[in-house]
Amino acid sequence: MTTLDQYLKTLSASHHELVQLLDSVITQAAPMLTSSLKWSNLTYGTSKNVCAIVTHKSHVNLQFFEGAHLNDPQSVLTGTGKDMRHIKLVGISDVDKEYIAFLLQQLV
Repeated sequence: MTTLDQYLKTLSASHHELVQLLDSVITQAAPMLTSSLKWSNLTYGTSKNVCAIVTHKSHVNLQFFEGAHLNDPQSVLTGTGKDMRHIKLVGISDVDKEYIAFLLQQLV
């Protein structure tokens, strides 16, 4: 069983399609990242954490652990922490594959 499959088992079915799409975007844009379950979230990284998929009741956040340091010309990243930033996604139509790939490439 893959890490994605393990994670999906913990989620309501309403999140499955969005999480699977995000996993696909991340693994295609940054194939060197490995996935793991950390803090009950699907997390991707190398020797350090790069991003995570975090589900909430009515949306999904794609978190970037060093997001505060990214070039974000579309200003989609939100958050006020020292380093962490995220993109709030409600549905499949919110996923901009190319822009997520652009953000990931800056981190890897």
